[in-house]
Amino acid sequence: MRLNAFLFARPPLAVLSLVAALSIGCGAVRNPALESARDAYQKARQDPMIVRYAAVALDRAGQSLQEADRLWTQEKDVTEVEHLAYLTEKRVEIARVTAERRVAAEEIQKVRSQRP
Repeated sequence: MRLNAFLFARPPLAVLSLVAALSIGCGAVRNPALESARDAYQKARQDPMIVRYAAVALDRAGQSLQEADRLWTQEKDVTEVEHLAYLTEKRVEIARVTAERRVAAEEIQKVRSQRP
């Protein structure tokens, strides 16, 4: 009965604000580890060096991120999602290091070929 009194005693804007605030509070729960992994993966995808020289490693990171997203959406399995998010970040780092090593190897090869 108190809620009815509150709703009818307030202007419509106040009621809409209350409904909006409650909707936001009940919205999708985010997992910080998953968000961090997603950010790391997106940054790597925007790096042309990684895309060119470590596409396979980057693809593996994307697969583990996709699985983490699926688990979070369907099951909310925090432990497994955090594990997969950790793997995603490590696979992104592997892709970054792989790309750096391949660029360095290419530069060494260029220098060697320029020697008389």
